Amino acid sequence: MSTHENSQSEAVLTSLRSLRQSRQFLPDPIGRGDLEQLLEVARWTGSAKNTQPWHLVVVTDPDVNARLAAAGAFAGFLEGVTASIVIAVRGEGRSVAYDDGRLSERVMLAAQALGIGSGTAWFSTPENRQQVRDLLGIPADLEPWSAIGLGYTDATQAQAAPSLSGRKPISEVVSWERYGA
Repeated sequence: MSTHENSQSEAVLTSLRSLRQSRQFLPDPIGRGDLEQLLEVARWTGSAKNTQPWHLVVVTDPDVNARLAAAGAFAGFLEGVTASIVIAVRGEGRSVAYDDGRLSERVMLAAQALGIGSGTAWFSTPENRQQVRDLLGIPADLEPWSAIGLGYTDATQAQAAPSLSGRKPISEVVSWERYGA
């Protein structure tokens, strides 16, 4: 492996390890070109059997994002975003949940590469999802399970409780060859 390839690999690995949820944002808008780049990354995200079971609704209106923030216990930070991408998926089961998460993570990594902070919101109850569906005109055959909140991270604000920002030692989360070994 060349020195250039090694430094590129290390940069990617550092980026993957450093991705964090942002929930406090500056009021500066995200440019349409940056949003379009994020959507292009989303479009190319893999999915189970290449079903691409999603439809994405981009929301830049602060009033609509505030209403999305009220649609569940895990969405409140959307009130402070400058843009959100609501992910509505077709189907049910493990593969759809996996695809939703895979798309979210990929967009969050792309946002980080563009200097944009991001966080995931969750519309956890059928009533919450119906609120989102009604607000955004999403058809009944799509479930709006989640949204990605976007903005330029306000670095002067605490982003997470200190107890949530660390990681367990690798020995607590990894076994080799057999559980517990």
